[in-house]
Amino acid sequence: MNPEKPQPGAPALEKGLDLLEALAGAARGMSQKQLAERVGRSVSEIFRMLVALERRGYVARDPATGEYTLTLKLFRIASQYPPTERLLKAALPVMEQLASRVRLSCHLTVLHGEQFMVIARIEPEWLMGWSVKVGAVFPLTQQYASAKVLAAFQLEGRRQELAQVIATNDRISIKKALTALDRISAEGGNFSNDDGYTRILAYSCPILEVSGRAVAAMTVPLVRQDQIPAAEASAIAEELRSAARIVSEKIGGVS
Repeated sequence: MNPEKPQPGAPALEKGLDLLEALAGAARGMSQKQLAERVGRSVSEIFRMLVALERRGYVARDPATGEYTLTLKLFRIASQYPPTERLLKAALPVMEQLASRVRLSCHLTVLHGEQFMVIARIEPEWLMGWSVKVGAVFPLTQQYASAKVLAAFQLEGRRQELAQVIATNDRISIKKALTALDRISAEGGNFSNDDGYTRILAYSCPILEVSGRAVAAMTVPLVRQDQIPAAEASAIAEELRSAARIVSEKIGGVS
């Protein structure tokens, strides 16, 4: 029996990926010293790599503090990935119509490991409202309608995994997390905000591929300067359902 051959390494690449992952997980900018400590290397080891990453536009250095942050270049690259590009091409015109009809912002989110990310946002022609930043990443928790929808509409193994993440983040039982996801699946989206967890009142619907798996969630935060009457909220829910169905059909998913 032959022993396994050692796998070839790429130390410079590993070093660069370590730095990008460290910055991606940071809530704010980090100095060279902080980065070195985070990735377990010396300042001199990471200096040249940071210079290269800054020159290529992946990180930016604040001249006042010397702290490094990620730019949106990685996000732009991901947006050019064919499935994401196809999704955005299908969704953006529909989202523009939706925002105009309901006079509220809407945004599109996708799973990002054990978190979720905003990949598109449309603002209505309205004086005031609430919206999220494109590229923003949030934890999977019942505080967010998008998180619940993305977790609820997954194939069984992945659904269980994400329910466990939610249960851990919310400090609840896996049974309680799954019960909440079952309700959302039965309703075809998140149209209730009386669960005691939701931070922002919002309606959210899945964008489904042919297997029934959610590739994205389309969400409308019900936040405006005037109070939204119950009848109008119901109409907004129907507009959102229709928009999500149209985008699902455009990407070849279920109708």
